[in-house]
Amino acid sequence: MTSYGYRLFTFQVYRGFKRTPLDLADCKGDPYQEIAESLLKTLSVGTVVGEPTEEGQAEVEVEGAFSKPALRVEEVRIVDNTIRATVWAGKFGSHEKAIGDVAGSDTDIKDKAASNLFRVVLAFPEEGDIGILAVETIGRSCPVAQLTRWMTKKSRDEATQGADEGAWWRICVTPLADENRLAEMIREGQAQRLVLVRHATTAGRTRVVRDIEITASLAVSSRMDKAVQIVQGWYRHKRQMEEDPAVTDEEGARQLAAIVGPQVADMDLDDGWVQIEDPDGQVKPSQMTDVFTYRLSEDQPPVTPRFYASVRETAVGLQPAAKVGIDWPVS
Repeated sequence: MTSYGYRLFTFQVYRGFKRTPLDLADCKGDPYQEIAESLLKTLSVGTVVGEPTEEGQAEVEVEGAFSKPALRVEEVRIVDNTIRATVWAGKFGSHEKAIGDVAGSDTDIKDKAASNLFRVVLAFPEEGDIGILAVETIGRSCPVAQLTRWMTKKSRDEATQGADEGAWWRICVTPLADENRLAEMIREGQAQRLVLVRHATTAGRTRVVRDIEITASLAVSSRMDKAVQIVQGWYRHKRQMEEDPAVTDEEGARQLAAIVGPQVADMDLDDGWVQIEDPDGQVKPSQMTDVFTYRLSEDQPPVTPRFYASVRETAVGLQPAAKVGIDWPVS
């Protein structure tokens, strides 16, 4: 069963490799909303293949498109202080054939990128350097990194067409998460148990396997409270990782093992997570963004008005804590 939803991010824009974010209303005289609209329309002209780096482009030229990611923007429109776009994203060679309902109607797609369509919203403040980006999710897929890196690449390409490099704009995103929601998910019974794992290498050193797997109930109230504190700590580290390195999965496993007891904590466990009811639900240090996927429907994508209304409602609720001021259009 495929789930449909969205993730929210804050975004900031920098000139080239500089480290001071720009006022989104004034990127060297132009509002970034106009610049972003132009970049997205540039990405609608054709399909971009591979990683948006010189090395990535060289790989495509030498090795071809097989197994490389692909992206194309299909529609771009302005609604007040938002840009709304749809994006095709997929990978070349991920499927061999599209089969029809009757024999003889199949289509060979080995040289095509099997793709899904994702809706995207960029919302801009009247002034300030922080905007909000919403990107649709289909299962675990969310093309936010592809899209923003290609926007940056296209901006730099345009700036280097002449003899001298002009101004170009680098867009950076950060997950817009909700610490209170994280605690509620665990305390309200969605968190079922702790899972702790130790891995080992096979005798022939050909692969890594699970050597030990331990599960522990979260029904004990003291254990539940400690799990909430640990997971909130992971979240805070994730938000501040420029100043404070993020917690690794191995460190997280040690923290969770200490809740269960000393006999477990001494077993050199190297991975661990809080298991959530949700089918995708593992809360672990390296997958914190997965927790903040806001699901809307199963099997069928939600209708567009519902998608935009839900994005708006969630973003408005999270803005104050993120110190973001955006007046979202009603529809």
